[in-house]
Amino acid sequence: MARFSEHWLLQLFAIPLMGTPAPGDCFKALAEASWQFYIDLAEGAFYLGYLDQAAWVLQKAVQEAESLPSEDPRLAATLNRLGVLYHYLGRYLGAEPLFRRAIALMESASGADNPELGTVLYNLGGLYKSQGKFPEAETAYKDALVAWERTLGPDHPDLALAYQNLGEMCMHQGRTPEALFALRRALALLDSRNSEDWITLVVVNKLAAYYTVQERHTEAEPHLWRALELRRRLQGPDHPKVAMALDKLAQLYRKQRKFARAEPLFRLSLFIQEASLGRRHPDFIQTLNDLAELYYAEGMFTEAEPLFKFSLAAFEQALGSEHPHIADRLEHYASILRTLRRNQDAEMFEARARAIRAKRSITL
Repeated sequence: MARFSEHWLLQLFAIPLMGTPAPGDCFKALAEASWQFYIDLAEGAFYLGYLDQAAWVLQKAVQEAESLPSEDPRLAATLNRLGVLYHYLGRYLGAEPLFRRAIALMESASGADNPELGTVLYNLGGLYKSQGKFPEAETAYKDALVAWERTLGPDHPDLALAYQNLGEMCMHQGRTPEALFALRRALALLDSRNSEDWITLVVVNKLAAYYTVQERHTEAEPHLWRALELRRRLQGPDHPKVAMALDKLAQLYRKQRKFARAEPLFRLSLFIQEASLGRRHPDFIQTLNDLAELYYAEGMFTEAEPLFKFSLAAFEQALGSEHPHIADRLEHYASILRTLRRNQDAEMFEARARAIRAKRSITL
């Protein structure tokens, strides 16, 4: 996108006139210059955070583009930009007709041979996705795929964007085989170009989540490891998101009762979270509780007890001492104490749990 120069007016008037242009050419040149001015101004406003002002300026750009010849591609491009900004601002009702008009203009001007048509269809799919209109989003993503396959070729990496969103839409609608096909296709396209970027991370995470929900742990494991390595490369080894990736991998091993593999992953996750988030952050507390559950499953009750005690105190501080979720945790901690033959302490925590439940039943 061209940048607006502060010397633009000087440069404009410094250009010598070669003869006298026809009136139509003058009006066209003026409209083109005005359109470019508004586009540059809108870009500057957007990056400075003045989003409403950027939308207003883009509306002016649309008006200027409407005065250009009907086959000029700038009107469709500007409608698409304004639609994306409206989507970003949550103005969904205003965004859809802009995308629809841009699609109609592109199809009228060049049929299905315009590569930008796929981009607008993809943006329309994203708009429907944000509104929870999954069947409409699925149709838009499929149309984007058709347009991109025709203009870019069936193996272009941009198709991975549409495939991964298409997979998500199928998942939302309960069509898991179709979702798996789309996600695998997206990853194959990315791997064909050795892509190790954010899009690859999104696709790998979705595949890992799919296999985890299906309890296909063997197939989930390599995707979780790859997601972890991508996080480390893209965000650094000490980022909280890396800790979350470690936690997911550890939970997978815990479900498989591979405790020796899970424990160091939980501990590394805790180390990163403590340094980056602090010991009172909900993610740290949850991971600490996960490690306690691991020790409990292993029968290591002495190791589990202080971790459960710490997480119980942290949850009480966060939720309040009478929250119903605290009653569950009190009872669970009491069961640990009974296992350790600390029956008197266990009775105290069980009594607190009963009091919370009794008070809640009276309130209801």
